[in-house]
Amino acid sequence: MEREIGIDQLVAAMKAVDEAGRLFEEALAVYEARGVKRTDDPKVAGGAVQTLQGAEEMVLGTRRFLTELALLAGYATAGLEDRLGGRAATTRTGFTGLSGGGSRMARPLLDPTLRGLELLLAVELFEPAFKEEIEGVVRAEAATYPDPSTFRIPGPATSGTA
Repeated sequence: MEREIGIDQLVAAMKAVDEAGRLFEEALAVYEARGVKRTDDPKVAGGAVQTLQGAEEMVLGTRRFLTELALLAGYATAGLEDRLGGRAATTRTGFTGLSGGGSRMARPLLDPTLRGLELLLAVELFEPAFKEEIEGVVRAEAATYPDPSTFRIPGPATSGTA
């Protein structure tokens, strides 16, 4: 039986994802050091709270995905790929946290964030659609989430008397 994803390809992806995660953690530490409070206005795309949350999402996404890659590598090494079902194919689609996290963050992105995203773009394992999501984060000139047009602004309170 031929492997869906080779061990060498998994190991290369693991190394890139691990290093990207480390770089995202470095950027997160910078944002955390700025003393952002969760009580600041969370509705501002690119604001301090959204940027911090976006950085956290990117770190968590890479760490979870690294665990998934390790699981795949372990099963593949043991010759048990058939027990993974469609997980190998799903792995090629990438992981959550990058486009959502990146769309929240203030621009310009910090250098460690950009370097981490560039590392992920070089991973051969990923499908083009995931790489396009990453490129979208890199190219964005401003944060795009949350979209202020989706907020409901309450009208003035009425007393109920006419």
